[in-house]
Amino acid sequence: MARQVALNCIVAEYRDQRLELALLPEMELLLKPEISEAIRQAIEAKLGVSLSLEIRTQPELPCETPAQALQRREAEQRRQVIEAIREDPVVRELQRTFGAELIEDSVRKIES
Repeated sequence: MARQVALNCIVAEYRDQRLELALLPEMELLLKPEISEAIRQAIEAKLGVSLSLEIRTQPELPCETPAQALQRREAEQRRQVIEAIREDPVVRELQRTFGAELIEDSVRKIES
């Protein structure tokens, strides 16, 4: 849960060992003291620093959160895959010969 909250935050300010993260209001219900503490500990462990952490909600964020960036990249990749399928010569021949249709909702990423 802490990872999901952190992925939906952006750095609002970092000064004098004090880190302030901004979070959209729809994520506020997930923000519990133990979640904030887990995020703080993970950041400290990763960066090797001691800091105080404040997470506040903000109606709009000036940039994408890591979670939003991931969603955007995945949507773009999906769009590219669907376009490649549409342009595939075999698919085009099936469409021409048999009237086949590409059902875009059926296109799924297979994890290897």
